[in-house]
Amino acid sequence: MGSATNWCPLGTLRPAATVFRPMRTATVILAAGQAERLGGASKPLLRADGELLAVRALRTAWETGTVPVLVLGHRSEEVLEALNSDARGLLGRTDVVVLSGRQRQLADSFRMGVQRAAELGAQWIAVLLVDQPGIGAAALKAVLDEHSPGRITQGAVAGRPTHPVVFDTGDAAAAAALAEGDEGARRYLRAQAHRLDLMDLTGIADDTDIDTPEDLL
Repeated sequence: MGSATNWCPLGTLRPAATVFRPMRTATVILAAGQAERLGGASKPLLRADGELLAVRALRTAWETGTVPVLVLGHRSEEVLEALNSDARGLLGRTDVVVLSGRQRQLADSFRMGVQRAAELGAQWIAVLLVDQPGIGAAALKAVLDEHSPGRITQGAVAGRPTHPVVFDTGDAAAAAALAEGDEGARRYLRAQAHRLDLMDLTGIADDTDIDTPEDLL
């Protein structure tokens, strides 16, 4: 298990602890957005190394022993058709939330995903973005192993806080209630900085977002 680092002012250095994992952990995958700088493409339908970003995210969740909750919006029917073709086995073990036409912001995705994970009985909730394919199972496992009840644990790459973020379910619900617009959990993380632990993922994760055509090269 890795140890938290103290190079970011929001992070708190903690001694190593025995790894604890509750019986039910959900990974909420935020995949509802429209890639405006990619000509309106649906991000989960993009491919990295030949693999759909949606498939990669689902695989990350399952390989770490968590239950994936996939939140879709833009072109959701096409995404589901592609998943049924490329990864029917994964899709069959995934809980899918489809946002309505009016729910288009990151806060909507976050809120609905957390709500569904809580309904499934999750005790911990990890959050991933579908457009960060470089954050895979090794990174998610590292953050989950670092997490302790009553804390909030966030991955970081080269000093930059990023995803995954792991919450106890009560904290995830509180963060979702505060979320507005395209900010997600940021406001809650700032308010709870004294309980936030950073897990250094440098070397095992790439936090690049797929936002432009150049990012796909």
